[in-house]
Amino acid sequence: MNSPQPSVASIRRILVALDASVSSLAALEAAVALASRLEAELIGLFVEDVNLLKLAALPFAREVGFSSARRRRLGSVEMERSLRAQASRAEAALIAAAERQSVRCSFRVVRGEVTAQVLEAATEVDLLALGRAPRAWRANSTSRVIVSAASRPVLLLTPGTPVCPPIASVYDGSAESARALLLARRLVQTERDTLTVLVVARDADDAQRLRQQAAGHLAGSGLAVDYVTLLNADAADVARAARRYATGTLVLAANLPLKSGTLEQLLTELDCAVFLVR
Repeated sequence: MNSPQPSVASIRRILVALDASVSSLAALEAAVALASRLEAELIGLFVEDVNLLKLAALPFAREVGFSSARRRRLGSVEMERSLRAQASRAEAALIAAAERQSVRCSFRVVRGEVTAQVLEAATEVDLLALGRAPRAWRANSTSRVIVSAASRPVLLLTPGTPVCPPIASVYDGSAESARALLLARRLVQTERDTLTVLVVARDADDAQRLRQQAAGHLAGSGLAVDYVTLLNADAADVARAARRYATGTLVLAANLPLKSGTLEQLLTELDCAVFLVR
């Protein structure tokens, strides 16, 4: 049985999965900034991938030098050394970024299968931050599995796109979209900016009902709110609306029902920071 979902008002521990990729370092910088804003602790996780270690142990394993283009034998010792060096760089980057923002942080190195280790570590925190490359999203099976299986909210970050305004939230009346709306409300209160609510509805009457519900969730916030109705929306409709309103951060339920298209397709089309709430 899954442990209880953390309240959007109690994001106190943020896990950021680190490796040597550009998207990972982008996620780190944005996660540090968010942790500073929420006064949360940041936990960096580096996974020594056992699949890479197994590959390096094979007698035919080779690597190609980046500058020389020469092939050379890749062994277990070399792979162990490479992973340790990557972990040291990741830890140094975490400490430096956290010190700049006066954020409490810690760093862990674990060995195992990457997806399983990240998902296990995510059960101990309130939010998981991952780097992503939008146009390569469909090819990145590890990130896709983590996003679909994570029991905690996930923050997806692309290089150069921090958690920033304008903030938009997708609301369809579900409990998950209500949590997404409350998280978006908190983010906007911090940024003192207008909140755009994308109301996904079946028809005009349903849209009116959902707008009233959303307004109830936001009552007393003092926020300026723009409501945008999306009737029978598919993945492309949501992506177009996010682009139209120059969304900097989109907050939505991970199980958002769409007329057509999938969450995977939606994420491929979005370049902004994305919070997936469960």
